[in-house]
Amino acid sequence: MLRDTITPSQLNIKQDINGVFLFYDTTRNKYLSSSRESFSFGLNNRNISNNRWLMVTSGIYSNLSGYRTYRNATITSLSVQTKNQSFCIFYIRKNGSESNIYNISLNNEYGKSLDNLDENLNINDYLQCYLQITSGNVDYPILLVEFAWRG
Repeated sequence: MLRDTITPSQLNIKQDINGVFLFYDTTRNKYLSSSRESFSFGLNNRNISNNRWLMVTSGIYSNLSGYRTYRNATITSLSVQTKNQSFCIFYIRKNGSESNIYNISLNNEYGKSLDNLDENLNINDYLQCYLQITSGNVDYPILLVEFAWRG
């Protein structure tokens, strides 16, 4: 529900040392930037039938590198898409760990999104993405990770 009138004191704004304005997010109980950034992982292949790491946009498999954050951040949503109706699981991992911080399953679906997420990333953390095929083939998988800067 939106308020009709908000006073400056109700906005609860602060600025971090990098000059980024942060607003208090009452859902996550922390200060986050209003603007969002994203990392994307994907494969420019069709008929993928083997489990594999997705690539970062520079064409490097994410198990060899990954996306590194240059500020503290919080993952706020994830979205996946394929060209065909797929049976697969996208796993998000952090800092080379075999533990998954999130996963999204497609069950005869083209895509799916998760929002209202709350996973903190610290400066220099890095993300990787693994694709597990549970049945059939997957065409042109993409995963998008949205995050906000955290104060």
